[in-house]
Amino acid sequence: MDKPLSADDFSAMEGQLRQCLEEDRRYSRVNEVKCDAIHTAKTYEEFADRVAAAHLRPLEKADYKHKCSRGWNKFATND
Repeated sequence: MDKPLSADDFSAMEGQLRQCLEEDRRYSRVNEVKCDAIHTAKTYEEFADRVAAAHLRPLEKADYKHKCSRGWNKFATND
């Protein structure tokens, strides 16, 4: 009954651990946003929107450096 664990067992446990840690991080982010929004949101819709966007991160300065080389509407240009 007490057989040693194989490498597959260890990799499965590691996968489960990673998944549980990510779920815990997600729960913490959403809970932090909920605790903040419950006191500052004016309406339920604003509260729900803030909770739904809890997974988003703010833009950083490096995100603005990547400019798109083509226009938004290629049919509106004379090229």
